[in-house]
Amino acid sequence: MKFRFETVLKVHKEKENQIKKELGVINTHMQNQMDRLRFMEGIADEKKEELNHIMGQDINIDKMVLYNNFFTGVNLEKVRQEQVISEVTEKLNLKKQDLIQSMMKRRTMEIIKEREQKAFKKKQQKIEIALNDEIGSKQWWLNS
Repeated sequence: MKFRFETVLKVHKEKENQIKKELGVINTHMQNQMDRLRFMEGIADEKKEELNHIMGQDINIDKMVLYNNFFTGVNLEKVRQEQVISEVTEKLNLKKQDLIQSMMKRRTMEIIKEREQKAFKKKQQKIEIALNDEIGSKQWWLNS
């Protein structure tokens, strides 16, 4: 027995797989952006420690300006990176919603397929029972 919506089911499965791949790409991108942010924060922390260590020694204004510019740049880049992460998070959430909808559509088609298969089996069983009854009645008629 062939399921009448088999092609629709295959399309839904294929779409679901495609969305899973896209979700994986977005997840990887998100992880890379998070790693980048942590790296920037780590460098900034190292430079703060370095500056604290230098503060105990003789330091000139040029070095202070250089560190100030560095920390200003890191803060600006951190804000940009957090914006990128926010946008990627939004894309990730939308793709997750797409995946959920796709999975629901696929599952609906699978349920319809299961129901059709059960109905087909039930119909086959009725036909088989009817044939067995017919054979039994003919044998009874021939033996009597």
